[in-house]
Amino acid sequence: MHPLLKRQLKRAFRDAPVPCAGGLAPLFSTVSQAYRDFDVERGMLEHALAETAKELEERHAALLFDVACRDRAEGERDAFFRTSSDLLCILDERLRFCQLSPGWEHILGREPGLLTGTEATELIHPDDRPKLEVSTRALKSAERRISNFELRMAALDGSWRWISWGVSYDPARHLIFAIGRDTTAERAMAQDLASAQKLEAVGHLASGVAHEINTPVQFIGDNLSFVAESMKDVMGYLAAVDALLTPEQRTRLAEAARKADLDYVREEVPRSLSESKDGVRRVAELVRALKEFAHPDKPEMQPTDLNRAIERSLVLARGELKHIAKVVTHLSPLPPVTCHVGGLSQVILNLVINAAHAIEERAVKEPGPGWERLITVSTETAGGEVCIEVRDTGCGIPDAVKPRIFEPFFTTKPMGKGSGQGLPLVRNVITLTHGGKVEVDSTVGVGTTFRLRLPIGGPGARKVAA
Repeated sequence: MHPLLKRQLKRAFRDAPVPCAGGLAPLFSTVSQAYRDFDVERGMLEHALAETAKELEERHAALLFDVACRDRAEGERDAFFRTSSDLLCILDERLRFCQLSPGWEHILGREPGLLTGTEATELIHPDDRPKLEVSTRALKSAERRISNFELRMAALDGSWRWISWGVSYDPARHLIFAIGRDTTAERAMAQDLASAQKLEAVGHLASGVAHEINTPVQFIGDNLSFVAESMKDVMGYLAAVDALLTPEQRTRLAEAARKADLDYVREEVPRSLSESKDGVRRVAELVRALKEFAHPDKPEMQPTDLNRAIERSLVLARGELKHIAKVVTHLSPLPPVTCHVGGLSQVILNLVINAAHAIEERAVKEPGPGWERLITVSTETAGGEVCIEVRDTGCGIPDAVKPRIFEPFFTTKPMGKGSGQGLPLVRNVITLTHGGKVEVDSTVGVGTTFRLRLPIGGPGARKVAA
């Protein structure tokens, strides 16, 4: 008999004996078997419940792990968006911004929140929009679904920045993921490098040409000096012959003297020879300046006579300046300045040419003799520095333009007149290469002064002094 049934019968019959014989025995046996069957089923059910609970606990733990991994991935993604200095963004198929990184404000000055929902094409240079459309179509049809291209995008200040893009497409979610890097400075450096290489090649060519010109100029000058000295002797001889002639002989030679225009020759030949000697001297001076200007800088800085370098640059600029402005120099005695003389010569040349263009522009607006067309170049020393000033009486720089004059490729000159590389070169050579400073004072309609300050002992001298 099942123990549970036995306890139940004992409780039912209290102290009386349980009738286990007779007609009740089969009943008790059936009930006992039912209890035993129930125990088996309950055991199986409890085992199944235990296994199910264990499986649910494992699934719950796995789910918690997946949620933690997803939270961590989303946190890392958000941190990547927040901290990256590049332009990160997610776009839909219509090229509308869905999410943007703070780099958009750092590089383009545009707040990411205000760009959400805006079409990317609104920020792209009109000339580059076809490139974007072609790249987007190729991106959606290509098997790799990765594309790289470069285009210009508008910054909030109105300038155009070159951005190199790496873009991928997710066809399942129909989203475009893009990473952009500002390459404006790199393009400017590449342009500077190309210009430098071109200038170096031209410099080598100019140096060779100057060397070839120098020899004939020297013997032409020597021959002119010989002819000038000889003409003095010839004139003295003619004067002596004329003193010995009789009146009759003078009368007979008068016709020959008239045909030879002897009086004019006596007066003009010395003057012509003097002017020719001066012209040869100026050619020799120009050739010498060209040879020195074209001579490549050494890798290390050298003590240099800066006044001589300035004079050499002015000689080279003489052809550009002589019909536009008068050039005045106030060059104080300077100690040797440790520098790359080639770079500084190019800086002075750029500033003087810019000054001439500014005067030329003002002359168009204010023709007539009412103002002096003047470029003044001066040097002085002060407190361990040498100061170079280039002052002009040109049109001046408007206040709206002043903050941008050192930006690469920025120019207010007409097409073909300027490349926007002169003043960036001035800033780079003075501040980056030589550890100096560039100061600008300008008034519209009055003129502009560029003031260059350089440590006399080179860039290391300023660091030690600091």
